[in-house]
This record gives sequence, C-alpha cells and structure tokens, in this order.
Amino acid sequence: MGPLTRAVEQYLKGDTSRFHTPGHKGRCGSAPFDWGELWRWDVTECAGLDSLFEADGPIRETERAYSRLYGTDDSLISAGGSTLCIQAMLALALNPGDSLLAVRGVHRSAVNAMALLDLHPQWILPSLGEETVLAGSVFPEEVEAALASNPRLKAVYLTSPTYFGAVSDIAALSRICQSFGVPLLVDNAQGAHLTFLPQNLHPMALGADLCCDSLHKTLPVLTGGAMLHVGNKVYASRAREKMALFGSTSPSYPVMLSIDAALDYLEDGFGEDGAKVTQQVEYMASIAGEQGCLLPEFPLRDPWRLTLSASPLGLDGAGLAAHLRGHGIEPELVSEEFCVLMASPCNTERDFLRVEQALGSLPRGTARSPKTAALTLPRQKVSLREAVFAPSHLVSLEQAVGKIAGAMVSPCPPGIALVVPGEEIDEDTASLLKSYGIFSIHVLH
Repeated sequence: MGPLTRAVEQYLKGDTSRFHTPGHKGRCGSAPFDWGELWRWDVTECAGLDSLFEADGPIRETERAYSRLYGTDDSLISAGGSTLCIQAMLALALNPGDSLLAVRGVHRSAVNAMALLDLHPQWILPSLGEETVLAGSVFPEEVEAALASNPRLKAVYLTSPTYFGAVSDIAALSRICQSFGVPLLVDNAQGAHLTFLPQNLHPMALGADLCCDSLHKTLPVLTGGAMLHVGNKVYASRAREKMALFGSTSPSYPVMLSIDAALDYLEDGFGEDGAKVTQQVEYMASIAGEQGCLLPEFPLRDPWRLTLSASPLGLDGAGLAAHLRGHGIEPELVSEEFCVLMASPCNTERDFLRVEQALGSLPRGTARSPKTAALTLPRQKVSLREAVFAPSHLVSLEQAVGKIAGAMVSPCPPGIALVVPGEEIDEDTASLLKSYGIFSIHVLH
C-alpha cells in the first residue's frame, strides 16, 4: 500500500463528518451505476492528506517513489493527464516569444500551450513510411541541421512513441541537444511502460531533460493519471509552480490514489508481466503478417502496440475494425487505412485469444492500394498565438485558398497536423486536406 493510500485510509477510519468538498460527502453518489467504495475515497486536500501543488506529505512520498522507479531528478503527479505536463514542460523550458524546434505530429495540447505561451515553433516533418503516411521517428541529422541553421531555437520538442508506435532515437537526439545547449522535451504520453522493458526506451533513461507519461494509457491507473518527469536539475525547483499555473486546484484523489496504488505492482512483478505482453503482441503480429497484413517497419517501436493495415486483403480501416468488433475486440484507433491495438498486462488470455482468432480468420478480397500523400509544411504568415485568439469563421476549402488558418487540422493517420493556426492555406494544402475528407476550415477574418 502506497503512502497516499495509507493516509486516506487513516482519514476514512476516523469517521469524520465531511464539511468539505466534494458534495457527495463520501456516501450519497448519484451515478446510475454502482461505484461501491469509490465515493468514500473521493476526498480533497484535508489535513494529513497533502496538497498536490504544495506537496510535502504522502503525495510527495509517492512522487519520490516514482522518481526512484524512473531514475529521474524529480517526478510530479498530474491528475490532469499529460496535457497539464506538456503545458508545464513548455513553460519551464521557454519564455514568451521564444522559438523552438518542434516535430510535426505533436498533440493538440502542445499547439494550444504554444499559443498560450506565445511560443514560435519551427516545424520539421518526422520520417514517413514508403508504403503509408504514418508518422515515424525523427531523423537526428535533421534536428542537428535545423539547430545549426537557426541559433534562435531554444528547445527541441517531439512525440515518442507516436500514436502508431514509432520510437525516436532519444539518446542521439539528447546528445545533439546537449551539444547546442538546448533542452530536449519529449511527449512520452504513450510510453510510460518503456522503462520496464528489457531494452529501456524511456526518455528519462536516454537523456531527455523533461518528459510526460500518461500513466493511464498503458499502466493500471485511472484515466487522467499522468507524471511529469524532470531529468535536468535546472528545472526541478520550479516544476511544481509551472504545473500549478495550469492545473486545477481540486485534483481528483481517486486518480492520484490509483497512481499511488500502482506502485507496488510496478516495483514487483510488472516487468515479468510486461515481457509476456511483448511476446503476445509479437505473436499477434506474426499471425497478421502471415495473413498478408501490412505492419509498419519502424527502426525502433513500442512493443506493446500493434498497428495493422489489411489493404492487401481488400479491407480498409473500417472493414478491419468491423471484423475485429465481430470478435468482441475494440481497437484503440480506427482510421481510413489502419487499426491500432494497445495491449497491457491487464489484458487477459481471453483477450489475446480473441485477437489471434480474429486475425486468423480475416476475409480475403481484392487487394487495395494503401493511401499515400505528399506532406508539406505550409508557410507561417502570422504567429500561432495571434491566429488562435483572432476572430475566425468557417469557409469551404475553395474559399480558404490564400487565407490564413484559424484552426489546427490533424487527421489520423498521419497523426501530423496538415495545417496549424497562422499558416497560409495554398492550393497544395487545400488539395491535401480534401484528400482526407476535409472540405471546410476556419480561417481568420
């Protein structure tokens, strides 16, 4: 039992009359389903239960335990998902008006945070598969060239793993960033488990200065449970202050307790269970390959994620998803071409067996050519912040040509923003948007 769980349990044993938030007082929940004991444990920052953004008690003990687990200079709990961590990372590493090198494919929350903080991203594209337009890893040499050509760049920001499982060479990128004296910030929301694998691919083990983990995506943690990891002592003293700048003053105790409760499992037994997951996913991938499915070949990849295209069998993404759902399987993502399955140790043998049976019984039709598209970076005409806060209106793509985008458009795949606020929509961009079934967009007045 973790330190925060022990503290709240002690509070519950006191049979206290709760004249504090939340309003259900631990007993009169009105949900249309049975939450059982959850109501009792949904408390707030009472005496003895610590305070998230001033943590010096059981919350802080839990954070220190995670810091030891991940080998960081510090690790801070977020009950607001990786979004809060991303906001804090950017605010820690950069000042308003700064420029940064950002790899296209960032989460919407990062673009929004850049606008709020008045940051100016210089974009580069990740590698793209030859047969698909899936966002892949980042070429270190492109990052090095960009930093060498623009001394105004104050940081490098990227997503690894991508939604489709590509993992970048963080160690090489870290060395490059260090040589230029700029911090490396990694959105590792999809990769909290990477530190527990035989080959530790977690950014904190490979030299990143700051990164976020959405613990809830792959670990037994409630939705919204995340962690900001600090790998550079320079940022440790102000990390909590920056999180408080964006975070709610009423963090969810059930979310934090789930983070706390996961500690025992992560410290003892999780690695062995994780190895079994890797084996299961590799076996599922082998079945898919034998059936003729396309499997992206990334140099480094998340071994718990299976990204599939059944286009050689005549199925698009929706058709493949329908087949999987017919076997009782719900994918993480369904796109025009692909389905993504995310596994964890909490999946059962029955779960894996269903996938094996579904992949082994895929229908065969006339092969389809997977969709491809040439991606380009539109010209930035006004700053991101100016565009986000400027009045905009919705127009057809035909009307949008020559105008400035007022909204971000990022279909999956490729999981890359085709346009972000402030960029000019030219003929090529409009054509690309249309190819993804996007026929209107917000533009500035």
